[in-house]
Amino acid sequence: MRLLILQRLFAAAFLFLWGGLWMVQVVGGLKYRRQAEQNRIRLIHLPAARGSILDRKGIPLVEDRIGFEVAAFPQELKNPQETWARLTPIVGIPPSDLNSRYRRGYQAPFFPVPLVRDLPIESALLLEEKRNDIPGAMVRPVPRRRYLLGPALGPVAGYLGLIGQEELTKLRPYGYSFRDFIGKDGLEKQYDAILRGQDGGLQVEVDHRGRMVRELGFLKPRRGRRITTTLDGRLQSFCHRLLEGKAGAILVMDSETGEVLALVSRPTFDPNAFVNPERGLEVRHALGNLERPMFNRALRAAVPPGSTFKAAVAYEALVLKKIQGETAFVCPGFFTLGRAIFHCWRQEGHGPQAVRDALEHSCNVFFYQTGRRLGVDGIIQAARLFGLGRRTGIDLPRESDGFVPDPAWMKAAAKQPWQEGDTISFAIGQGALQTTPLQMLLLYTAIAMDGYVPQPHLLIGIEGDRTPGPRRMTRLALNRGALARVKEGLEQAVNSPTGTGRLAQLPGVKVAGKTGTAQVSRGFPHAWFCGYAPVERPRISLVVFLEHGGKGGDQAAAVAKEVLVALKEMEYL
Repeated sequence: MRLLILQRLFAAAFLFLWGGLWMVQVVGGLKYRRQAEQNRIRLIHLPAARGSILDRKGIPLVEDRIGFEVAAFPQELKNPQETWARLTPIVGIPPSDLNSRYRRGYQAPFFPVPLVRDLPIESALLLEEKRNDIPGAMVRPVPRRRYLLGPALGPVAGYLGLIGQEELTKLRPYGYSFRDFIGKDGLEKQYDAILRGQDGGLQVEVDHRGRMVRELGFLKPRRGRRITTTLDGRLQSFCHRLLEGKAGAILVMDSETGEVLALVSRPTFDPNAFVNPERGLEVRHALGNLERPMFNRALRAAVPPGSTFKAAVAYEALVLKKIQGETAFVCPGFFTLGRAIFHCWRQEGHGPQAVRDALEHSCNVFFYQTGRRLGVDGIIQAARLFGLGRRTGIDLPRESDGFVPDPAWMKAAAKQPWQEGDTISFAIGQGALQTTPLQMLLLYTAIAMDGYVPQPHLLIGIEGDRTPGPRRMTRLALNRGALARVKEGLEQAVNSPTGTGRLAQLPGVKVAGKTGTAQVSRGFPHAWFCGYAPVERPRISLVVFLEHGGKGGDQAAAVAKEVLVALKEMEYL
């Protein structure tokens, strides 16, 4: 009986063992063979160089250059401490730091671990000479992104960063992977699909301990395509220097084509820091700085336009016949509405002012009176006619809409009806009206070009593609008579000895424009200058915006003059 039980136990054990082997070899054989193959064959990622970004003259603004880095090869690293000690005199990094970097970066025995990036060529040559004396260390060429204008290019070029999980979910179908660096802002983000290349790789066979046995295959990385922009690198750098120590933006555009020649915002950041792990502290400072260096004020700063908005109000009032060209209001230096007193910027007043005089002198009292006649609906119509409150569609990410207030918004947001005092503040570009420097650039371009408004853009060429065709041109059906009156006032504002924009006068070139001083709840007012030149046939539109810069007729007009001088020297005027 006992023998029978023992036989049955042996039979059951044998059947169990046989069944397990059958499951492993027959049912799961394919699965385990695949896993074994995956464990045996590994891929080493080889990043591709990104395409260059050129200025309008073909001069590189951003490019990938071959740099050198020191990497440790774990399979050959017999005595790490000895290797670190011999590396230190060459790379200038203590052995303890090298060891920490090695431990953080280690992935597999066959996978190189970066230790030192951006190694000077002299150090790279010296290390190559001594590589037999430093086992496990090697110098290898790698692509490095370089922003040749540094901080001057930050707001428009943007920067690179490691792809995030949300971005990866959207972009994985287009060939992106978890290790990719992608454009996070600016041109790098807008044209990432063009600029990024096709990564390559090295396929190797490893043994059971993860050591490389042999190379199985190689796919050469393919560089991304370069793009040519409308920017003038020399002008971009010059405008950047003009804003040193200031907060604000400068925009210069070809009035006929919409090509942006310069787009500057300060405070700014150096995009080179984002591709250099050694500058992590600088990156964290830029991201958390209260001065917001990462914020592109040229197209995201939604602020009151101040008196620069008066040109639109004057035009609409003339078209709707609320005023005539000869209609004059007397400015005693203030305007009374009920018990409230609204002041003109000139305490002693301007005396009798027609529309041309009011634009020349930026008389608030004239526009208080004009705003009352025009009414809130007429002012809203003027703002929307010239594109305020909506994006321009420039080829850069995260442009602001701005904001044009109305009575319905006032009732919903402030829980009170729109008052007549709100209307007259609205008429001089104050109150809840918010515009961006880019929107004001197009407003003045529309005036300069008699209603023709080109699409503002930065891209003019892609390597391997035909030159892009004509850009969209918006045609505003503007009244020529009313527009002529407004233009006269803008010409006088700069060229008259008493014009508020007289500091922007340029010998030999007739400039038209308007200054603005926008009051804000805290700090000094914002200063504006918006204009175009030459008056006879406008080629250039210009906006200078100085955040908390004081009076527009002082700082902003003076900066505009320097930009205009540079434009003349560079033969744009």
